[in-house]
Amino acid sequence: MRQAAHYNGAFSAREHSMETAVSDSLRRQAQAHALAAAFVHTLDLRDPVALQREWAMSPALAGEICDMVDSYFAPQQRLSLAPLAHAFVPGKGGRPPVDVYATDAGPLGMECVLLADGRPDEAIVHLEVASHDGALRLTYKYIGS
Repeated sequence: MRQAAHYNGAFSAREHSMETAVSDSLRRQAQAHALAAAFVHTLDLRDPVALQREWAMSPALAGEICDMVDSYFAPQQRLSLAPLAHAFVPGKGGRPPVDVYATDAGPLGMECVLLADGRPDEAIVHLEVASHDGALRLTYKYIGS
């Protein structure tokens, strides 16, 4: 005779640890997405001074980034990232619009498809997000396709 299994509402320490790790990972992804979205908002301004001020960039790097944005997008196109609800969901080709991965050096790597007027474009901004003194810090790497 079979006995029915019943869930008693208790988690083992291992299950609790796994649940905590998953929620920490999702929270970190959401925080990284928020930083990346803020960065892309600044990119959308196409203002090297704003990049310098908001993201502590040198004038040369900020100018180079604006030139790169101008090479991919028309001035009137609005830049953005996929919204958080869709950012990590694989799309056509199996790749999510925002791909987050661990790097050998420790920070999270991010490859974010830039949206032009809400539609995916060929440009991908590559970023790194690392924890520094308890806060996440974003570092621009490059824009490519």
